[in-house]
Amino acid sequence: MQTEAEITVNGTKLTDNESMVVRVALAAFADILAGTLGFKDDGIPLTDRYQADLAHVQALIEGGVPRTQ
Repeated sequence: MQTEAEITVNGTKLTDNESMVVRVALAAFADILAGTLGFKDDGIPLTDRYQADLAHVQALIEGGVPRTQ
């Protein structure tokens, strides 16, 4: 039984433990984003630049949501 998402990095499939590390790191990054990273020169928060992609990757890892591009 698979407990973590199947993640491949540069052609190498990660073990369940390595995939867990990626999942936990993304959750920690989401927490950092929730605290706001500040603004770029154009006044748009850096969090806005990352949140959509982060949410998509987390959804893929947690539930296997298919890519829609």
